[in-house]
Amino acid sequence: MELNKKFIAKMTRLYGLIVLISNVIAVLVPQLISIPVLDEQNNQKWEDFLNHNNLASFAMVFAFLVPSLVCIIYSHRIFKSDEKIVKNVAEIPSVFSLSSVIGWNLYYFIEIPFVIYARAQFGIYIRAILISSWAFALFSGMTAWTLSYLAIEILNRTILLPKVFPEGHISRNGFSFRPSFKHLMLFCFMVTSVFPVVILLSSYISVQVNNGLELHSGVIIVSVLLLVIAFIITISLSKLILNPLKSLTEASKRIQKGDYKSRVGIVTSDELGELADSYNDMADSLAEKEFMRDTFGKVVDPEVRDYLMSGAGKLSLGEALGGETREVTVLFCDIRSFTAMSEKMAAAEVVSLLNRYFTALGKCITAHHGIINKYIGDAIMAIFGAPVRSQNSALDAFAAARDMRRTLSQLNEEFIKDGLPSVRFGIGIHTGPVFAGTIGAENRMEYTVIGDTVNTASRIESLCKTYKTDLLLSEDSAEKLGNAESKLTFVADAEIRGKTELMKVYTLNNF
Repeated sequence: MELNKKFIAKMTRLYGLIVLISNVIAVLVPQLISIPVLDEQNNQKWEDFLNHNNLASFAMVFAFLVPSLVCIIYSHRIFKSDEKIVKNVAEIPSVFSLSSVIGWNLYYFIEIPFVIYARAQFGIYIRAILISSWAFALFSGMTAWTLSYLAIEILNRTILLPKVFPEGHISRNGFSFRPSFKHLMLFCFMVTSVFPVVILLSSYISVQVNNGLELHSGVIIVSVLLLVIAFIITISLSKLILNPLKSLTEASKRIQKGDYKSRVGIVTSDELGELADSYNDMADSLAEKEFMRDTFGKVVDPEVRDYLMSGAGKLSLGEALGGETREVTVLFCDIRSFTAMSEKMAAAEVVSLLNRYFTALGKCITAHHGIINKYIGDAIMAIFGAPVRSQNSALDAFAAARDMRRTLSQLNEEFIKDGLPSVRFGIGIHTGPVFAGTIGAENRMEYTVIGDTVNTASRIESLCKTYKTDLLLSEDSAEKLGNAESKLTFVADAEIRGKTELMKVYTLNNF
């Protein structure tokens, strides 16, 4: 995945500008909203002291400077590599917005030593000043944090993250600082409930104290009760949303593992209910498609199925004749005297015997990277080297033939125990160029190979009767066996029907 670093850098600068604007608003808002002051007389002395020394402006610089430095340093760190960008890009809203909180906390702590100095010089009562100053820093920090986080998170989710993660899977990157939905709900509770109630309650207390009035405990109790109710509502809403989502996540993981019967039992008529119904419909659709895929894999070889369902296969299926010329090894295997044998058996017994025979030999072929292209009556046509390429298709076919020999010997023992006749076969193997691809009518096609190599392999197999052996390989196949060629025995210069020149054929006498 190639990242557009210029675009990401542009978005990061925009996020930094949002943090700056949020802090400007955080300074202006307290001017419109009265921050609670518990001691107006001492607070006026403190404000005069601040104006005389420009201390407020000095402390305000840190409230703006620190977030800016945090944003710059963090951006510089993540742009060191593509890996760091991918790992940290989703954390930018949290880091950038929290930088404002750090800045306003520093603003407060910078004021503390000056408050102590003012007390020593002017005898100012500082507890009320410290509380008022903390309230100002807290309110400003919360305002800047809320505005910057929401704005940056919306932009990040709608613009930047889809560019960086076009295929999704964002949760797999292991972010170290990424708020969950539960955290966002608590954040919402703090901003919409705790913060306003605390501001209003502290304003009420400050007015009562400054005017020498008695505090009514009922106001405080009601405020706390409202917060408790708001918290319960927040937690309840969080569970109403998160529990169904958790069920959907667990069910999707089961489907990912192949359990297409997995369903979600959400019985509501809201958006989550619609999502659950859509999920269950999707599971039904996937189960149906998987059934079709499995059935397709039984009609054709699974490797051919995967090829046809791949990009290359779809391209070939879109053409009347699609494919390519490549070198493969073709194996033909035919049962000897099958007609005479089947005449003595019931039709059901013949089918049962053939199914067991084809299943056993098919495993030998697929175990050595071959595919069964088709069954021709009692014969098998197998291909090695297409549609999936093989490093040595002739060696794969030879190894498969040896396994087929051993398997047939074991299979015959089972047939005899079950009262069925033993089976003999002949195998012909030839290597050469073929045209491999999807062939057929527009409404019905199949993957196969065409060429003289196929005909030659079939005719070599028929020579097994002539030379009284169960395995014959052409010279073209034998030459590609490497060390295994030494195990072969030369049979004859055979005359192949349709060819003018004789062809050397070989066999393997021992298992």
